Amino acid sequence: MLERLPTLRLRPALTILGLAGLLALSACGGGSGAPNNPYVAPPVTPALTVLPATLTAYSGVPAIVTITGGVAPFFAFTSNATVLPVSQNVAGATIVLLPNQVAADTDVTITVQDSAAQSQLVKVVVSASTILNALTFAPSASDCGANLCSGQTGTASVIATGPGGAPLVARQIRFDVVSGPFGIATSNPGTPLVQTINVATDNTGKAVANLQAQVNATTQPAQLRATDLTSGQQQIVNFTIVNSTVPGGSPLAIIPATAKITGPTTTTCSTGFRVNYYIYGGNPPYTVSSTFPQGVTLVNTVVASSGGFFGAITNGACVDPLVFTIVDSAGKQTTATLQNLVGTAAAPTPVALAVSPGSQTVTGGCGTLSRSVVVAISGGQPTYSVAVSPSGPTPQSPVPASGLVTITGIFPAGATTILVTDQSTPPQSGTATITCS
Repeated sequence: MLERLPTLRLRPALTILGLAGLLALSACGGGSGAPNNPYVAPPVTPALTVLPATLTAYSGVPAIVTITGGVAPFFAFTSNATVLPVSQNVAGATIVLLPNQVAADTDVTITVQDSAAQSQLVKVVVSASTILNALTFAPSASDCGANLCSGQTGTASVIATGPGGAPLVARQIRFDVVSGPFGIATSNPGTPLVQTINVATDNTGKAVANLQAQVNATTQPAQLRATDLTSGQQQIVNFTIVNSTVPGGSPLAIIPATAKITGPTTTTCSTGFRVNYYIYGGNPPYTVSSTFPQGVTLVNTVVASSGGFFGAITNGACVDPLVFTIVDSAGKQTTATLQNLVGTAAAPTPVALAVSPGSQTVTGGCGTLSRSVVVAISGGQPTYSVAVSPSGPTPQSPVPASGLVTITGIFPAGATTILVTDQSTPPQSGTATITCS
């Protein structure tokens, strides 16, 4: 046992030396999987971008500014809170601008900052509102008070003004049906009612839309919107459409109420021109009649439903005016008119009508012998009518395109007159004489 003691004393010492070696290797970066470069680069801050950088905003009309890049949250500051207030704390990455009313164009600067101390400027020009007054509505009749009767018409109007209240002339205003059983009337017979229409303002800055409620519509709210197409500003008007089928309500409406047509010359009226009249309101079906039935050809004298039409085709008769009477199934009636007038262009001078030869002589067999004689017609306005006096010989009918007419039969002794008449206005005539001796 005394011989093994040295060996037992050496083992703790060797263990301590081994641990010291491992610690030394770790301090020098040795060992499996140890990193060679402990440095990590800091993240790059995205640049703050705000679009648009410049814009024009109108009083009362929202505008949007969008933030891209940068570090959220974002903040916004205005140089003129009276004209263009903004919320300092931006919700998300969108800034909504709603300018207040101004009398003249005003420059405002919006400063946008992010949480990394980056900032961008937005230059805003605040312009005056164009539609200062509320959009107004008025019915054409008082059957339903301030509301619109079913089948009835009304008007909506709005005024566009510039800085200082000056009227904006020829400004495009769009009217849109938002809700309700009505349409906007147009001057186009093909689409008499539409859901949207653009109207230019007049010299006073006013734009007017004509409205037409559906016949027998149930009582319900309706809404119309007017939009200034330049600024985007909008106004809304609300009204009520009231069901009305009593004789005084839901009146008949005809579009167009009157039509005027002119002929090709100062001596003639239109022929073959068609006008369609659309019927609204009342209680269909409708019956149509004319004060001068021979003045036009009527198409669809019975119209089955509201929005249907009847047609009038001119036939050359001059009328000023011709009146159509429209009666619905409840006995309500209204009228429409048509004027067919002479034109303004001078009528061309017709070529003189001529019959040749002017005289011919046949001999023998007078009163007993049948024979044929030819005359030539030229000039004038075809077609021609030919008559013989005294009667006996018979002229060829119709007259050939060549104008050569054969008169066949027994010619009496003496003179027989051939009378030719054309279609000129006024008619021209010519004669030829055939003498049997």
